[in-house]
Amino acid sequence: MVKLDFNLERDVPELTGKVILITGGTNGLGAAAAVMLARRNPAKIYITGRNESAAQHVIADIKSTGTQTETVWLRCDHANLASVKEAAEVVSAKESRLDVLMANAGVMARPPGLTNDGYELQFGINHVAHALLIRKLLRLLQKTAKEHGEARVIPISSLAFVLAPRGHGIVFDDLKTTQEYWILGKWQRYAQSKLANLLYGRELARRYPEIVTLVADPGPSNTGLVSNLGFLDKMIVYLGNIGRFLDVDQGHWNQVWAVGVPKDQAKGGELYEPVGKPSQAYTHWCLDSNLAERLWDWTEEELRPWLT
Repeated sequence: MVKLDFNLERDVPELTGKVILITGGTNGLGAAAAVMLARRNPAKIYITGRNESAAQHVIADIKSTGTQTETVWLRCDHANLASVKEAAEVVSAKESRLDVLMANAGVMARPPGLTNDGYELQFGINHVAHALLIRKLLRLLQKTAKEHGEARVIPISSLAFVLAPRGHGIVFDDLKTTQEYWILGKWQRYAQSKLANLLYGRELARRYPEIVTLVADPGPSNTGLVSNLGFLDKMIVYLGNIGRFLDVDQGHWNQVWAVGVPKDQAKGGELYEPVGKPSQAYTHWCLDSNLAERLWDWTEEELRPWLT
C-alpha cells in the first residue's frame, strides 16, 4: 500500500462558519470526507444521495465525533436532472453562503444504459448532473467568494481518463446513446466522463477565477465502486494500479486536502493526485483547450432548460 503524508489538523484549518455541500455523501468517499471534515467544525454539511437510511448512518457517525456541525441530507438522484435542480434550489433558498461544493457522486464501469434524461448513464451522472448543480449554485458561490474571501468547487476525476476514446476524447454525437460499441465499453464510457470532470473543472477555473476550482483524483482504494465490481473488472482495476493502491481509509484524503489547502499554494483547474501532488499524467485531451470549450458550450446548451 502507498503511504501518504496527510494530517487533518495540519492540512485543513478550522472551518468555523462554513457551509459545505458533498454530492454522494451518503456512502463511500463522500461519506468519509463528510465525517472527516466535520471534525474541523464547519457550520453545516449537506450530503446528497438517494438512500435516507444510509444518510442517517452518516449523520450518526458525524454526531459521534462530538462536533456541533449541522448535517443535512438532501435527496438527490443524479440520473434525474429534475431531482438535481430541486436539490440545488433547496440550498439556494436556505443558505446565504456556500463555501465548498465537492462534486463527489459518481458511478463506475456500469453496463450500457441511459439516465432519465436520455444521456449515456456514466456521462449523465458523473458530468451532466454535476454541471447542473454547479451552474445552479454559481451565484451563491460567487457571493460567498466576494463576501467571505473564498469559495471552492472540487470536481472528482480519475486517472482512468487515459482510456477515453482515441481520436475523440469525448464522442459528443453519441452522448445520448448507450455507446455500446467499444471493446472496453464500460471503462471507456467511465473514462470519458472522468475526462469531462477534469475538462469542465479546468474551464470553470478559467471562466470564473474568483472561485477556487481544484480537481481531485482520490486514487484507487477498495471503496464500494471497486468492491462491487465483477471479477474481471476488479482485475482491470488492480492490475492497472499496481503500486498505487491506498488503504481503504485513505481514499478520501485528497479531496479533504483540497478543501483546506491555502489557495495561494494550489493552482486553479489543476488535477491533484494523493495527497496534494500536481498530476503528471495528463493526456493530450486533458490539455486540449478547444475540447474544454466545446464541452462547456455543449453542456450549457444541454442545461439551458434547467437554468431558468
